[in-house]
Amino acid sequence: MKRRTLLAGLALPALAQAQPAQMRIVSPYTPGGASDTLSRFAAQAITEAMGVPVVVENRPGAGGNLGAEFVARAPNDGSTWLTIAAAHAANVTLYRRLPFDVVRDFVPVCVVGLVPNVLAVHPSVPARSFPEFITWARAQPQGVTYGSAGIGTLPHLAMELVRHRAGFQAVHVPFRGSAPAITELLSGRIQATFENLPPSAPQIRAGGIRAIAMSTANRLPDWPDVPAVAETWPGFEAVAWQALMAPAGTPMPLVERVAQVVLAATEAQAARLRGMGIEPGGIGPDRFPAFLQTEITKWAEAVRLSGATAE
Repeated sequence: MKRRTLLAGLALPALAQAQPAQMRIVSPYTPGGASDTLSRFAAQAITEAMGVPVVVENRPGAGGNLGAEFVARAPNDGSTWLTIAAAHAANVTLYRRLPFDVVRDFVPVCVVGLVPNVLAVHPSVPARSFPEFITWARAQPQGVTYGSAGIGTLPHLAMELVRHRAGFQAVHVPFRGSAPAITELLSGRIQATFENLPPSAPQIRAGGIRAIAMSTANRLPDWPDVPAVAETWPGFEAVAWQALMAPAGTPMPLVERVAQVVLAATEAQAARLRGMGIEPGGIGPDRFPAFLQTEITKWAEAVRLSGATAE
């Protein structure tokens, strides 16, 4: 008992020494999206639990790569952190050349939130379940018209996984963000989307578009009547997760402390997150590296199927 107490006492000064006076979390996307929202959630949790001022800095551009490159080059003293998205796992294959290595140049901290995609259709589409959607889609001679937030985005790649596995033709209509894609679906100018749940949810609840299936492994507690694709295709999962990373070499005691604080906050505020269409991440630094490798492999296949590339 005395030995454990002594070790704990030694660890506290070590952590205090590693803890910077101020931190910043770089969100590599524009304000208002899931990355920005969860960056601010994490910043508040760290500030309240650790007493360190944390600011969120938006550095959008190049599919999130500009902000990621900035953090990869930042000092590894714990002052700078990055909120990465599942799109960064896809970018490994999507972009011909990246100025950083998402595995080598960062230390994984924790997955903060999982943002589901929801397969939704215009009310004119007769399908009301995922098997019915597949049957209907296969019968469309000109292919299904579907929209997404842009070429190479996760909603685009998720639909490509579905259409290749189901064996139907489709015409992809890329937009500059999720909101325009949902607007066009609402108008009936496209027939389907597989967009993030948060921007889709208001129109689903209002009856303007119809939810067919969620991309999560199981049904969501707040959407019990919407089945998961995995109920038809076991093992299917395609979620737009958001996670914290730090520059490689950041002190592990600090990484583990930040992960502990943020994951505790997601658990304590799970209801609030689910109300925004976000599931708590629940993945810490012990499991994050394996999770990231799995995601890189999965989205590499989706990028290959889609034929998308970016410079």
